[in-house]
Amino acid sequence: MYLRFFSLYFVALTSSIYADSYEFGHGFNLYDQLTVGGYVSTEFESNTRSDTFTIDDVAVMAYGNIGSNFSYLGELEAIGFYHKNVTDGDEGGSQKFHIERLYGDIWISDTFNLRFGKQITPIGYWNLEPINVLRDTTSNPLYSKLLFPKFLTGMDINGYLPESSSTHYHLFGQTTHDMDDEYINIPNTHFYGVALEHELSFETSLGGSIGEFITLSSNERTRFVQGNMKYDNGSLLITTEAIASRTEYQTSQTDYTLSGYLQSVYHISNEHAVVGRYEYYDDHHLDYTDHIGVLGYSYRPIYPVSIKGEYQWHSQENENRTLFSFSVLF
Repeated sequence: MYLRFFSLYFVALTSSIYADSYEFGHGFNLYDQLTVGGYVSTEFESNTRSDTFTIDDVAVMAYGNIGSNFSYLGELEAIGFYHKNVTDGDEGGSQKFHIERLYGDIWISDTFNLRFGKQITPIGYWNLEPINVLRDTTSNPLYSKLLFPKFLTGMDINGYLPESSSTHYHLFGQTTHDMDDEYINIPNTHFYGVALEHELSFETSLGGSIGEFITLSSNERTRFVQGNMKYDNGSLLITTEAIASRTEYQTSQTDYTLSGYLQSVYHISNEHAVVGRYEYYDDHHLDYTDHIGVLGYSYRPIYPVSIKGEYQWHSQENENRTLFSFSVLF
């Protein structure tokens, strides 16, 4: 554990020595084809049961361009690196690093490109920002965690539709195990989907996706339909996403899940923002429904540093909680 912290300290120290090759938030530019960086995020949670401090994410990234039409990205992450229950003194964590992303991009034209390897599932908005420092709240909507695989190990064909510079498409699929089955929310060997995103204007866009996956452990098939919309005028950002899924269980029973959120972010200034979010989650199979309200504040003194706080109200009252986080992108 201490060795890894020393490694992070070494990176920070050498960044001051090799200032010409380092840009805060963008990593070390070691070669024309290689830039190395990373991020760290910490979190404090207080709920009705306990208070917990967590070093939630520690990650190392490498990316670069090789030639004019090929780029790559690799990311290793340890999640739950260290936690301490302030209430009872219990502490622990896992310093094991997992493959979060490892992919290559072949750039061919505006209408046809190929990404292969382990990558973010190209659905909606929230799932495309996995790094805490880039998001406006500490917490993630349930929509983004429980209803489709967050990553896929396979291929994504993407680009703009022919004769259109405003509609972007993705055709993606996976037929093999994840590169790291321990580090994916829904392990599977069958995941296919189509996603579209259309820019209505400079400020507004909307999109949607359809797909299906079969869980690895229980062999249950889920089909889903998803939609999203965004408005951004620079000071006000409004996003909404919703999904309806239908699962065929091993018991021959078929049930549905509905989930979505509406979030508004108002930027008081470049550094300060207030956030409000409403979430809905209804799992008919488990007979579990929750309405969630989130009110938060975000302070970003400089782009690679984020300090956030929020309070969550749940219709399941014992799940109310307060969250604070501090995150840095190196």
